[in-house]
Amino acid sequence: MGQREIAERMLEAWKRLASVEFDLLCCAAELDDPHEIALLLRIPLGRAKKLQEQAAAMGRLPQLAALMRDGLLDLDRFEVVRKLTENLDSEQARRVDAQLAGAAESNSKELKVEVARLVCLVDPLGAEIRHVRAVKRSEVRYRSMPDGMAELTAHLDAVRARQVFDQINADAESLDDDRSWGEKQADVFVDRLLGSGRPVTVRTDVTVSATTLLGLTSEPGYVAGVGPVEANTAREIAAQGDWRKVLTDEVGMPIGVGRKRYRPPRALREFVMVRDRVCQAPGCLRPVKECQIDHARGFASGGETEERNLGPFCDVHHCLKTIGRYRFARGADGVRRWITPLGFEYETRAKAIAEPDRP
Repeated sequence: MGQREIAERMLEAWKRLASVEFDLLCCAAELDDPHEIALLLRIPLGRAKKLQEQAAAMGRLPQLAALMRDGLLDLDRFEVVRKLTENLDSEQARRVDAQLAGAAESNSKELKVEVARLVCLVDPLGAEIRHVRAVKRSEVRYRSMPDGMAELTAHLDAVRARQVFDQINADAESLDDDRSWGEKQADVFVDRLLGSGRPVTVRTDVTVSATTLLGLTSEPGYVAGVGPVEANTAREIAAQGDWRKVLTDEVGMPIGVGRKRYRPPRALREFVMVRDRVCQAPGCLRPVKECQIDHARGFASGGETEERNLGPFCDVHHCLKTIGRYRFARGADGVRRWITPLGFEYETRAKAIAEPDRP
C-alpha cells in the first residue's frame, strides 16, 4: 500500500472515530449517573462528568454536533468550542454555532481564535460577567505521572497566572548552576510555595519495607495519592518523620495491630488505613487520609466493628453507599463487591503493601 493510500485510510478511520464519539455522547446524554458511566467505561469520574457536559452541549451547538455525526469534526475540536461558549446562554451559544459552518476545515488552534472572536461579537458587554463566573471555577488539580513524577495544574485568573509564571521564570533565570531550565522552574515553584522558612503543615505517609530502609533491597515504597515511589525517595520521606511498625504475612498483606463498639479504636483504624490506603470504591484513588472509615455491613444491621467489615470511603462514595444507590459488600476472603443501580457488579481486592516473600 502506497503512502497516498495509507493517508486516505487514515482519514477514513479519523472520520469513523468522530462518528463513534458522537454516538458515545448520545449515550452519555441518556444516562443520568456519571458514577455508572465511570465504572462501565473504566474511566475516572471527572472524565465521565465531562462526557455528560459535552453531551449536554450538543443541544447548544447543533451545527457542530451534526458535523461530528457526519464524521467531519472530532471531539477535541468540539470541546474547544464548548469550553469557550460555556458561559454564554443557549441563544448566544447557538449564534456562535451558526457561524461555524466551516469548523471542519480548521484545526483546534484556529478554531479557538475564531470562536473567541465570535463570543466577543455576540456578547460584547458580558466579558466581565463571564470572567466572574469563570473565576468561581478556579481549581488546582493533581495527576500522577510515570517515573515518580506528577502534574500539578492550576486553573485561575489569567493575570495572576501570568504573574506567577513570570515570577517563576525570573527566579529561575537568577540561578547559575547546571540544572536544566525545567528543573530550575520546578525547584523555584516548590521553594516559593513551601520554602522561605515556613513550616510544612501537611503529612506525607509512606509505606516501605524494613529491608529497603536498611538498604538491603531496592523495593519501591508507596505513597497514598501518588502510588509507588522508588526506594531512595521512600527512604528520604521515612527519614523525615515518625515510624510505625506494621507486620505482614507471606504475600505482603498486613496482619492485625492490636475492638464491640461502633467507632473503631485507634489501632484498628490505623490498621484499616494501612491495609487499604485508598477509597474502596472501584477506580477511586482518593487517599485514605481524606476518607471515612465505614462499615461494609451497617452497624445497625448487625455489622461488626472489626477489620473484615471496615474500610475507607471518600465523601462521594460514602454518600452513594449511605443513601442506598450503590451497594457494597466485603467477603471474608477480602474481595469487595460494588453493585450499581443498573445491576452491574465490580469486584476489587486490597493490594499488598509489601513485596511477597521470595520462595
